[in-house]
Amino acid sequence: MVRLLKNGDYNPVLSQAEHTTLSLDDVLPYLHFNKGRYTRNCIARDDYFELVLLCWEQGQKTAIHCHNNQECWVKVVAGSFAEELYRINNTSGEMEYISTEMLSQHDVTAVEDANIFHNLTNKSRGRSISLHLYMKPIEECRIYDEETSQIKRVSLSYDTLEGKPC
Repeated sequence: MVRLLKNGDYNPVLSQAEHTTLSLDDVLPYLHFNKGRYTRNCIARDDYFELVLLCWEQGQKTAIHCHNNQECWVKVVAGSFAEELYRINNTSGEMEYISTEMLSQHDVTAVEDANIFHNLTNKSRGRSISLHLYMKPIEECRIYDEETSQIKRVSLSYDTLEGKPC
């Protein structure tokens, strides 16, 4: 998969994502967990893509966020997630809930609409793992702060890069 991405062969990776089965052995060098928050472990990246393995303890979740106008595909490697979708109401400026989808092992979801925000929550009774492919690396994104109802920009970082701590 990484070889194809580095060669610019995105279509085979994307079209086969639902049928590709990843084992824990496949992602073992990139498995790094943190009890306090999910971790972002970069497997590979260049100017055109970013492949990141997220490792989740039970109950951990992302903020409601967008992908800085980049397309994103998520493959559930292990565990299960709830994905909630949101959109900003153009008239009121408020964040509106759209729907929730449950994702299980091997499921794939995509966020391709720049106006969509989402969050993921680990719904497993233990750890979960998800693989995220972004078409162009994302250095920052917008998140929705539920306490203040404000949208703010945050910088993103990795916990590991190619299996090594950052």
